[in-house]
Amino acid sequence: MRRKTGKICALMLGLLMLAGKGVCAGEKTAEAGTGISAEIQQEEAENLPKETARELTGSAVFSSNGKSQDFSLMTDGDLKTYFPLREKKPELTITTPEPMGGVYIMAFDKYGRDHDYDLQVRGKDGWETVDKGGSYLVHWHVLPEPAEEVRIVGTGKERLRFAEIRLFSPGEPPAEIQRWETAEKCDLMLLTAHPDDEILWFAGLMPTYGGERGYRVQVVVMAPTGGQRKLELLGAVWHCGVRYYPEMLGFIDKNGKEPEKQYQLWRGKNRVLSRVTETVRKYKPEVLVTHGEKGEYGHGAHKAAADAAKAVLKISGKAKKYPESAKKYGTWEIKKLYLHEYKKNPIICDWSVPLVAFGGKTGYEVAEEAFQFHASQIKRDWSFSVHGEHDNAAFGLYYTSVGADSGAGDLMEHISE
Repeated sequence: MRRKTGKICALMLGLLMLAGKGVCAGEKTAEAGTGISAEIQQEEAENLPKETARELTGSAVFSSNGKSQDFSLMTDGDLKTYFPLREKKPELTITTPEPMGGVYIMAFDKYGRDHDYDLQVRGKDGWETVDKGGSYLVHWHVLPEPAEEVRIVGTGKERLRFAEIRLFSPGEPPAEIQRWETAEKCDLMLLTAHPDDEILWFAGLMPTYGGERGYRVQVVVMAPTGGQRKLELLGAVWHCGVRYYPEMLGFIDKNGKEPEKQYQLWRGKNRVLSRVTETVRKYKPEVLVTHGEKGEYGHGAHKAAADAAKAVLKISGKAKKYPESAKKYGTWEIKKLYLHEYKKNPIICDWSVPLVAFGGKTGYEVAEEAFQFHASQIKRDWSFSVHGEHDNAAFGLYYTSVGADSGAGDLMEHISE
């Protein structure tokens, strides 16, 4: 860009000085001439970084048609508090002294249902819907035109509960603003029992394979638990560079100690295998990674996750098993299954490698940062450590249809990119 600009200035310098206009590349000229200035302007505009959006939440004014009026509950930065709209046709109106370009909404989920709403702005003919809520708990809504007033109108049966709402000026949102996608197919699936397991027992897996190497990583959680922990999970996964919305299977968070008892708590082994099989067929992972057979410290949900993963290896490729999901998504055969702490065919992942995508931080360092999102578990004295008592870098290849590992420490070995 600089070289091109310099040549143009040198060629035209004499003419410009005679014309008395002192124009340098990128400035507008009075004459169209060759159109060089317009081309340069366009090129420079395309290369300029977008302005970072400024937060406007502190100056926003909220109003609603409901009984609850403590709007601070959704602006306090605390994910365990939320603002409820209990009315049959709930409305929440937000105004700011300067135009908004984006609205960031974090819904608090109590019952595993979608948060359906319309996001509206005022138009010539009244309120106009410009975006909608849905199955994601976190939404980044970009307004088609800057607006000083927006309205959120509930459209579903589920009562609206907002853990956090943040407002921004037009521009590029800050890095922590989650903008989720849904994977049509993934490369690696991480099957965990609870929120926080994805960090405690798998450490640098998401930063390394999702954030750094760009594989499509799909996180699946068996028992996603309450509203706060779901939002904590989303924050941790996003921080690790994974951009595909986690799948939350919705099983109850109780410890059955052993797989069979855990299946009973989850209303039957058949129900569990059906859900896990459906999820595998939906996302079609090349590689599946999950808990150890002993459940790390012995948790029944961890053991059941490993047991279900092993069972699904023999099921997901057969159309006669759970035919409804086979008809909906087709069948799928997993190429490799890794279990945490599995002693046969061991593989040690090096999470201490500096990652370019994270400014040279290692997978361990990114994982430690991500664990800070699990505030509810930190209060219960859970903590993340490098390797740890149950080494979060140690795995074993339980199954492969693409050949044995060479010892390179790569979960995606023999999987074509």
